[in-house]
Amino acid sequence: MRIAQLSDLHLTGDARPLYGTIDCEAAFAAALAALRDLQQRGIALDLLLLTGDLASHGDPAAYRRLCRGLASLPWPCAVLPGNHDDPAQLRACFPQQRWSAGALACSTVDLAGGRILLLDSCLPGQTAGAVTAAHLDWLEAASDGRPALLALHHPPFALGLPALDAIACAGGDLLAAWLQRHPEVAAVFCGHAHRSISTLFAGRPAVVAPSIAHQIAWQPEAAANALAYVLEPGAFLVHDWQPPLPPVTHRLPLYAPPPLAYPD
Repeated sequence: MRIAQLSDLHLTGDARPLYGTIDCEAAFAAALAALRDLQQRGIALDLLLLTGDLASHGDPAAYRRLCRGLASLPWPCAVLPGNHDDPAQLRACFPQQRWSAGALACSTVDLAGGRILLLDSCLPGQTAGAVTAAHLDWLEAASDGRPALLALHHPPFALGLPALDAIACAGGDLLAAWLQRHPEVAAVFCGHAHRSISTLFAGRPAVVAPSIAHQIAWQPEAAANALAYVLEPGAFLVHDWQPPLPPVTHRLPLYAPPPLAYPD
């Protein structure tokens, strides 16, 4: 199966540039165009996965534009809340999603041959995230032994960038221990970091998606309070998954030149 992952759209309520410099609307339009190009080339997706920070301030108008844009695509969508999102607005805009009861905005998506576990890692009013006993209870109930992929907004592992690790996900050790007991989970997908990052977590591939709009500056030497962004080109990921094998992940830039055939 094939899953496209978009992350950290940061749409604003009034559609004006974020921080006065980042045109999130143009980035979203470019992402939609890139996805339509896949469709025109005959490349089908089984799921379009959005891993949080969809609206920069949780504004209802931003979610309405998001839903209109996604409705123009032929594939099913699933969304996760990020620390900038309003979970209630997400639930209202995506009522077809199988949301969990209670405070956590978790959900599951069943595809042919596997299940996607969407774990809400956000803490109300905080930038950092966490995995707690309540999250593990939900995962335990949502896991049915079939091959699975786990998605959450906050990476549950250190990234080596002090400004991002300061707003990371607590409880990564709890999640790692849970994964050790659930070998059916083939990989972990995250957002939040606004960079393409890959590693192993609990022995599985763990992939962080770039933002389609703007990237966090790669500054491993910076202080923990020196978070900065850079206008590097946006991108999204496409995961090809043949359960129970780990997925193969491709990074696709939003603005790609046409392919050129090698000369004979």
